[in-house]
Amino acid sequence: MTHSWNLSNPQKVLYSGRRFIRLLINSLFPSDVYVFQDIDECEFSKEDLSDMVYTVKLVFNQKLLCSYDSRLGKYVGYDEYGIRNAEHYNNQTWKMKQQKEELETICRANARLYIKSEKRKGKQPQLLSLPPVVTVRSNSKARYGQLTTLECHAYDFYPQAINVTWLLDGSEVTGDVVSTEFMDNGDWSYQMHSYLELVLHRGVPVSCRVEHSGLEEPLVTLWGETFNNVVLIK
Repeated sequence: MTHSWNLSNPQKVLYSGRRFIRLLINSLFPSDVYVFQDIDECEFSKEDLSDMVYTVKLVFNQKLLCSYDSRLGKYVGYDEYGIRNAEHYNNQTWKMKQQKEELETICRANARLYIKSEKRKGKQPQLLSLPPVVTVRSNSKARYGQLTTLECHAYDFYPQAINVTWLLDGSEVTGDVVSTEFMDNGDWSYQMHSYLELVLHRGVPVSCRVEHSGLEEPLVTLWGETFNNVVLIK
């Protein structure tokens, strides 16, 4: 078995605004048919690194098997094989301790070096934020007085940290809300989708509020103001 190592230039990557340090390890079988990747990523949006996130993704032939997220503090599997591996890793005390330590030793340590290097050059570190594109719609034709599912979609944002909430007549809704996990677009941008089940009432506005570092203030999108919304008055 051969191994190829590709360590992206931290300064180049971070300075371009990606704000991560990426270590990509490809394990190639002799036939070059099967590819296993261990992808480690560090993301932050604040110069004090207080919001640093460390993730590890195990990918086989472009299929995500399982991943570690420092915010969860554990591995999560995405298929039968990945779930078994996630359970195995989560039960290894030494490995979980190592993952927690690498948030500091790999992510914050290298990010501090980058920031320090940029400041020595008289430059302000460029930390990129891409604001989300938000749409709100119903999953089918909606009628007042009937149970309806509304969808709030946030696309193409960076970094990953985002907060999506529903507002009913200006007040936050806590029940009957299901939010999907973040989805990686593959180009270092993300998307998130939130779903709300409720009975619509005439004169009661429903909106989706999105908070993200790329926005100067929370973005509130009223249902009915974006495309694919049809209300049939009962």
